[in-house]
Amino acid sequence: MQHQLALHSIFNYVSHQELFTCALVSVEWNQYATLKLWRTPKFGNDSKTALKSFQSFLEILLNTAREQARLCVFTIDVNEIQESLYETVNENWLGIVVLRCPNLRELIIRDVSFLSTIQIRYLCNMKVPNFVETLDLTGAKDVTESTMKALVQNFTELKRITLDNCSGVTDGSISQIAYYCHNLEYVNIANSRSSFTDVGIYALAKFGKQKLKGIELTASMKVTSDAIIAMSSHCTKLESINFSKCALITIQGLEKIVTSNKNTLKQLIIHHMRSIPSLTYSFLDLLANHCPQLMTLSFSFTSITDIKIELLNDIFDKFKTLRDLIIYDCPEHVFENTTNFSLWRLIEKCKPLKKVTIYRTSYESDFILGGYARTLGSINQQAVDEFNVFHPGIKVNLLLLEE
Repeated sequence: MQHQLALHSIFNYVSHQELFTCALVSVEWNQYATLKLWRTPKFGNDSKTALKSFQSFLEILLNTAREQARLCVFTIDVNEIQESLYETVNENWLGIVVLRCPNLRELIIRDVSFLSTIQIRYLCNMKVPNFVETLDLTGAKDVTESTMKALVQNFTELKRITLDNCSGVTDGSISQIAYYCHNLEYVNIANSRSSFTDVGIYALAKFGKQKLKGIELTASMKVTSDAIIAMSSHCTKLESINFSKCALITIQGLEKIVTSNKNTLKQLIIHHMRSIPSLTYSFLDLLANHCPQLMTLSFSFTSITDIKIELLNDIFDKFKTLRDLIIYDCPEHVFENTTNFSLWRLIEKCKPLKKVTIYRTSYESDFILGGYARTLGSINQQAVDEFNVFHPGIKVNLLLLEE
């Protein structure tokens, strides 16, 4: 038993290419290597493009793959595959993958050009039972609302769905997802179009209820605080909330959803919220004193400048579990005796912090003295490096907002 556990652990550190060599050593090694190779197939290498590799994979699935091998497939990620003018993906690829890989759990179709309504319709017509738990359709441009509705009826076991910048996101399709996917835990509807409004959130709140653990609504322009308040009454076990760049969610809605999930909340992303130019002392106090599991927090620097330095220092001293702090729109200068001077002190006050990411915009000094120029009291790479030297327990990273 210990031998098998040791061998299994060792194979976790073997590269994909080396696994082919390991498979030739013995019957036992062949079994372990086969499991690793088929569990998450990698497409493309030095001698073959990702497209050709994927085409070969489909052919093997259809004609020669043993059932034992096909049962090993757990994740299919086609993110790296690109069609050319002369070579295209089999139009039935989606149906082939789902039909021939009965234990498939993760299907990553992120930013690909060959996902079409026809392929999804073909899969739906097959009515193949599957157990896919994670579906990523980020950047899917050719998925309609009706197609999305039909698709989710074939993936009823979903726990995580990512629809970032997906054309099929509407109130109707999200309502259908919430209705059919009873085990749904995480929903990413970032960068949704104007057809997604409060109605979709009401559906998630009604059907998701206690099972929903994470929601991402980045840049959802028509979701208001009314929907967020309604969600807070039903969903009280959220661990991750991302409302960054939302236009119509107010501090009242934010406080309500955080209060309802204070015992489970681990990640809160709330930078660049148009209706919340300033965070309140009471809200930050809620995070510091009543969210015992909060580990990641992001906000815009300008949203805390109206709070007195002494109060901010007091709040950040009370965080007990915060490990990752992300600050956007950091100002260029932090002269002493000004409000901005509190930044480094805040970081020092928060004892549990392990990582701080500071996003700054392009500064005037960049154009005068060059990128990340060193000027008195400015936040630049040299100042960050000095801070890291004297505070080895915290890693501070400084990035331009474009990065």
